[in-house]
Amino acid sequence: MTDKKDGAIFIERSLKSALSFLKEAVFSEEIARSEGLLQSLDPRMKLALLIFAVVATCFARSIPVLLGLYALSLVLAFLSGINILFFIKRVWLFIPIFTLFIAIPAIFIQSLFSAVVFVLRVATCVSFTVLITVTTRHNQLLKSLRSFGVPSIFVQVLDMTYRYIFLFINIFEDMHLSLKSRLIKKFSGKMARRWIAGRMGYLFKRSLKMSEGVYMAMVARGYTFDTRKYGK
Repeated sequence: MTDKKDGAIFIERSLKSALSFLKEAVFSEEIARSEGLLQSLDPRMKLALLIFAVVATCFARSIPVLLGLYALSLVLAFLSGINILFFIKRVWLFIPIFTLFIAIPAIFIQSLFSAVVFVLRVATCVSFTVLITVTTRHNQLLKSLRSFGVPSIFVQVLDMTYRYIFLFINIFEDMHLSLKSRLIKKFSGKMARRWIAGRMGYLFKRSLKMSEGVYMAMVARGYTFDTRKYGK
C-alpha cells in the first residue's frame, strides 16, 4: 500500500511541476498583454534597456549601487502591473539561490563582500531579464532580437524551443492521465521512476521525428531560412 502511494506521489509531483511551468508561462503571456509601463514601450527599446541594465550591473562594484539597480527593477515591475511577490519568487527561486551556493567558497577564498556583490549582480541581471520577458510577447521579443543583429537561425531555434516545450508538456499530461486511468495494481516508487524515464526516452524520440517532419513541412510551404525583424 505504501509503495503504491509513494509511486503515485512521485508521478503526481512530476506532473504538477511540469504543469506549474506551463501555467506560469501562460500567466506571463497575460502580463505581456495587460496595460503597464513596460508593456507600452517598443520591444526594441526594452531590449536596449535590458542590455544597459546588465552592463551597468556587471560593472558595478558597490553594494548600494547594486541594491539601487535591484530596487529599480522592483519599481518597474510595480509600474508594469506585476505582482511583486510573484516577481520576487520567480527571480530568486532558481539562478540566484544556485549562485549563492557557488559564491560560498568565495567567502573563504576572498571575502564576504565579494560573495555578496556576486550574488547581487546575478539577482539584478535576472530581475531585469525576467522583467523584460514577462512584459513582452515572445514573438515580438524574438523579432526584436533580429534588430540587434542576432542571427536568424538562433532566433528560430529559440522560437521553436518555446513552442514545443508546451506541446510536450501537454503530451506528458496525456500520458500520465492514460496511465492513471489504467492503473489497477500496486505501483512502487521504482516502477514510477522507470515509467517516467521511459516516457522521457519516448518524448526524445518523438521530438526528433517531429522536428524532421516539421522542417519538411516548412520547406514545402516556402520556408526562406529568415526571420522578420520587429515592425516589418
